[in-house]
Amino acid sequence: MPLFPRYHGPSLIEQVCTVENLTNAWRRVRSNIQLIRRDRSAGIDQVTLRDFEADWPAQMAQLAEELRDGSYRPLPPRRVMLPKANGGERAIAILAIRDRIAQRAVQQVLTPLFEPLFLDCSYGCRLAVGVPEAVERVARYAEQGLSWVVDSDISAYFDSIDHGILLGLLRQRIDEPAILRLIGQWLAVGALHEEAELAEPAPASPLLNALRRGGELIHEAISAPADPNPPDVNYSDPYGMPPVAPRAGLPTGLFAAISLAQPAIEVAQRLGPLVRRIGPQRLLLGGALAAGAVAVSELVHHAKAKRAQRGTPQGGPLSPLLANIYLHPFDVAMTAHGARMVRFVDDFVVMCPDRDVAERTLALVERQLATLRLQLNPAKTRIVAYADGIEFLGQALAPRRGQGLFHGLTDFHEAERRLREQVGRLRKKGSREGDE
Repeated sequence: MPLFPRYHGPSLIEQVCTVENLTNAWRRVRSNIQLIRRDRSAGIDQVTLRDFEADWPAQMAQLAEELRDGSYRPLPPRRVMLPKANGGERAIAILAIRDRIAQRAVQQVLTPLFEPLFLDCSYGCRLAVGVPEAVERVARYAEQGLSWVVDSDISAYFDSIDHGILLGLLRQRIDEPAILRLIGQWLAVGALHEEAELAEPAPASPLLNALRRGGELIHEAISAPADPNPPDVNYSDPYGMPPVAPRAGLPTGLFAAISLAQPAIEVAQRLGPLVRRIGPQRLLLGGALAAGAVAVSELVHHAKAKRAQRGTPQGGPLSPLLANIYLHPFDVAMTAHGARMVRFVDDFVVMCPDRDVAERTLALVERQLATLRLQLNPAKTRIVAYADGIEFLGQALAPRRGQGLFHGLTDFHEAERRLREQVGRLRKKGSREGDE
């Protein structure tokens, strides 16, 4: 039985491409980038927010046309490493501005389709609920006598999302190839770039020279005549990217890179006003970086093909929604077994009445996550008594002390008496402080 009912309504890609939706997406992307960072907000194409907004109406019209006719192709994200609060680092994806807008536009259309179907045990990246509500739910379960806690999170969750499972869940709700193709392309370029982490190179570094050379090779390949006797190799892409005809004089390992980079070059050629504003030399350098990055990541992709089918980059506007869609089967299974779970994306607790139930619940969690090809983080998984205190979503939780002024009351006259006594004590205390 499908977990998500099939959507029957107006075309989703047409909703994505409306002027209103794309403009709202552009406004959201723009507002999410602080003023002081707008000159340093570029993705791998080196186009900053200020560059983009110099001629944004024309670029938005071009983006809408590409999304509508299927010629849109995303660039791989640029990744930066940010420190975690509890140690270690987290990879955050910095998308090209136009890719951020496209993802936000799709997210705005898909959220109303999935949001009402999520269960109330899910609090992360949801509408109208968040950390305070999740913490309050845990405390409420504890007050109901569920005094043992399975406290855990999922190991490398965003990097472990299986593309096949995720796209299968999306197909249950969405029967529109254009939308599924878009999401598949974003997943593909994110996974291809997963291990080819590109920091901003120093001007004279060997890496920059290699990336520039990658751009030159791709330019030569596009300009060269087609090989009259191409090798019999299938270069089609499972995520809807068109095959690229083999060219003479280029290593076969770079053909998939060309299939990603060539549309970006074509887009750059059409954006004349932008080129005039930011300068052709800078745009060419950005193109070389993008092309070289895709070329490097393509080699990684072929070396570790299995890993390339997993993962969605953190930092993309669509990633939180996809993360909740992927864990919806987990929520359904745990709820069906009667588990009192509170989940915030990949961080969750399950409240239990005793330790034996908690141990059985932990085994259930592991089995259910295994069906999604996920594993618990052993360093952050434990069974603990709520009385000993837990930390959840950065909040320290423990049993509430004191019973309150009106605890145990069964009569309103008694409530009035206690209230008058409390008011009298407060007045006496205030009078003494005034005399001093």
